[in-house]
Amino acid sequence: MGFTPRDVDDMSFWEFAACVDGFNTANGAEPDVEPPTAEEYHDMVRRLG
Repeated sequence: MGFTPRDVDDMSFWEFAACVDGFNTANGAEPDVEPPTAEEYHDMVRRLG
């Protein structure tokens, strides 16, 4: 992203997270995937053992 270690140290976690989100969006990152529902999760656990 081009930040120096000092730049990162001077940022709050929220500021850094906002920079990461903006960088990812600007560079074509895909949106977050929705987590599975409880039923989907339990089905995956049953299938995968």
